[in-house]
Amino acid sequence: MSRRALMIGEKSLMSRHFPWLVGIAAAAITVFPMVSPAATAQQGGERGCSERVSGQPVPRASPGEVGMDSVALRDALDFGTRAGGIAVQVYRHGCLVADHTPTRNQPLPLASATKGVTAAVIGRAVTLGHLSVDDPLGRFFPHADSAHANLTVRQVLTQTTGLHFSWPADLAGQQTDAVRQTLAAPADYAPGSTFQYAQNTVMVLSKIIEIATGADFQDFAQRELFAPLGIDRGNWVWLRDRSGNTAVNGGLAMRPDDLALLGHLLLREGRWNGDQLIDADYLRQAATGTAANPGYGFLTWLNSGDTYRGTEVPSAIFYDHPQFPGSPRDMYSYEGALGQFMTVVPSRDLVVVRLGIPLRVDLDNPIAILTGSGNPDNNELFQRITRAVTDIPADPYVDPYLVERKPLSVRTAEDLAALLDASTAAAILLGVGPYAASDCNIVWCNGTFVAVDVFHLVLDVGGQVAAAALALGNTPR
Repeated sequence: MSRRALMIGEKSLMSRHFPWLVGIAAAAITVFPMVSPAATAQQGGERGCSERVSGQPVPRASPGEVGMDSVALRDALDFGTRAGGIAVQVYRHGCLVADHTPTRNQPLPLASATKGVTAAVIGRAVTLGHLSVDDPLGRFFPHADSAHANLTVRQVLTQTTGLHFSWPADLAGQQTDAVRQTLAAPADYAPGSTFQYAQNTVMVLSKIIEIATGADFQDFAQRELFAPLGIDRGNWVWLRDRSGNTAVNGGLAMRPDDLALLGHLLLREGRWNGDQLIDADYLRQAATGTAANPGYGFLTWLNSGDTYRGTEVPSAIFYDHPQFPGSPRDMYSYEGALGQFMTVVPSRDLVVVRLGIPLRVDLDNPIAILTGSGNPDNNELFQRITRAVTDIPADPYVDPYLVERKPLSVRTAEDLAALLDASTAAAILLGVGPYAASDCNIVWCNGTFVAVDVFHLVLDVGGQVAAAALALGNTPR
């Protein structure tokens, strides 16, 4: 198969925006053509391609073999790369039919799309009977006060705990112990009533897995979810906070090919190679919105809601339309800052991976880039891809550049103070006020000094990055 060298401009883009990955980059990166030979399309019968075998290349097909227009699909891929996509992949019926992945086997940061992967790990634990989504947190944290003990796993997954949230506070919590800080955070809203795109709150999920299963979160994820899908341990890097809690809120880097496998698992309603890895009912709940946010399920963004709330602070803005107007309503995504997407469209049997940077930022609402919904280029990409399907009628086109975008709601001095939240951040870092109960501060936490914690963190991350570098050649593309 012929190959072409990656353009110098793209290599410099990777160096600027993903410097921590440059050390594991291949010395010479090449990229396959968008469409591969058609032979592999015969393997899966009527559904297209068979499930990928561990250590083997991703099964590929031509667009025409899976009911897609090759010209329209190439146009969509070209648009996606021009719009900042560093890795853009389109799969239909299990076959890779459009591919721009010059990074090849390098793990790329998912940002908050990590949350969706975390929901899948929780789903595996629920399927195995280790916990229920309606378990109260008190089952896992018996020393929590009643306000925290009565919160449920479901409320954590749907971001409706009502606990205090601000970006400065959550960033401060990650410098100490995000789980302890969450269990000390005061409540601002009644549980289940209000959506907030929190970060530290989600971190309790990693600890819940460890308490419920007796295994480290990352070990459980690899053994019970990634390995059955054929994802090797060296294929991904998952960061931790200062106290060793896995950063399930945004610390995962994966290969685009492997991220797509999770999408195919969702399309198959949790079944893989004859095994029910994730209960189908759990996945249905995960793709169902709440009254607090019809466009958000279990750490997953949904296009099914007639309305949705965004990621803004000090309060999430209400939008009176689906997240991506004009795209199929059954579409849902794991979404991360700057436009990281793993998107599933069940009605079209599509999986789309888009990892990269935005070339558009709404300066009136820059926080909208935390999901990518504030960038109309992403909706344009999804509409172009789904409209390339030839055997299902396309939804009416909605020009994403004409959809109303709302400015960040910071209009008063009180709004600005809530946005900066300096007093809460200071209380967390110093371990005072409501956070004194955490017995944790920036210098001393969990019985150790910060220097010791940082040393262990460096060792952990360094070991994972080294393993990822050694594994770059374990799967041909």
